[in-house]
Amino acid sequence: MIPIHGAKTDNSGISSKSCKTAEQSERGTKEDSKVDPPTSKRLFVSDEKEKPSTEPIDNKIVSPTNRLGVMPRLKRPEPESVPLLPIDEKFRKRWHIEGIIGKGGYGEIYLAIDMKMAEEVAIKAEPKIRKGKVAKRMILEQEVLVKLQGKPHVPVIFGSGHTEQFNFIVLQLLSINLGDIRRMSPTRKLSRTTVGRITVQAIAALRDLHEIGYLHRDVKPANMCFGITPRTRHILMLLDYGLVRRYKDSDGEWRPHRSKAGFRGTQRYVSTRVHQRLEQTPADDMVSLLYTSFELLTGELPWRNLEKSEDIFKIKESIVCFQT
Repeated sequence: MIPIHGAKTDNSGISSKSCKTAEQSERGTKEDSKVDPPTSKRLFVSDEKEKPSTEPIDNKIVSPTNRLGVMPRLKRPEPESVPLLPIDEKFRKRWHIEGIIGKGGYGEIYLAIDMKMAEEVAIKAEPKIRKGKVAKRMILEQEVLVKLQGKPHVPVIFGSGHTEQFNFIVLQLLSINLGDIRRMSPTRKLSRTTVGRITVQAIAALRDLHEIGYLHRDVKPANMCFGITPRTRHILMLLDYGLVRRYKDSDGEWRPHRSKAGFRGTQRYVSTRVHQRLEQTPADDMVSLLYTSFELLTGELPWRNLEKSEDIFKIKESIVCFQT
């Protein structure tokens, strides 16, 4: 693997930051159990206009990665949608874009082959303007990912940059998420042993994030994956740091709580405190992990079919009151 050095930006628009190599990131800690899956520091500094590559492209590119685990599938593009990255073409003269493997309100995730490193990667792209405002979600996510490089439960970041239309991050390719893995199971749930080992690794991932002063605020099965190589297939990865918030300063002092905080997270998994618009703390991430583990173990949450936030809150509150 090729580490990214320095804080220099070349004319291609790709930004670099000192990162650990993929081999270093793939090492799990001894205390983190292994799991078998069931089958601002801104680097966006160049405004160079993206030009389509004129180099010849082979019609078929063989995957160079020795893959294990459940790989993400390419999704069919919507007929009227225009992808941010050109499909079946080279991007930045380095990455051959295979197709879209994920899409949401934030942007799109692409499967690509890094022609320089001969390795499959994921490219996450987000429009610069979203709902009429400048999108800063990916800039913050990139900053946190850089700070977490070298930790065992965070994907390797190979680079980042932007075009006139969107920001992008090039990341280590991972398996499908835990929610999809659960749904693929014949029983639509996972074993107690598997969920226990997932939970142990997820706690370690949140510990690493909390230690650098950030909250995740969107812990859920869809934001957890496994590696796909022989050395990472047992390692849980925590993803999507777009909703993180700093809760303590670099000196360890907690930031003052706001009297009224906005709702951040997914209502199925957030704590009752988030429903009440209270300031989130590391404990709220742990509650979301509790709901995540319960869903993986049993196949569903008691409020799965409810849509209104107040109805979900009532059931969560009744459970908390019963336990106390």
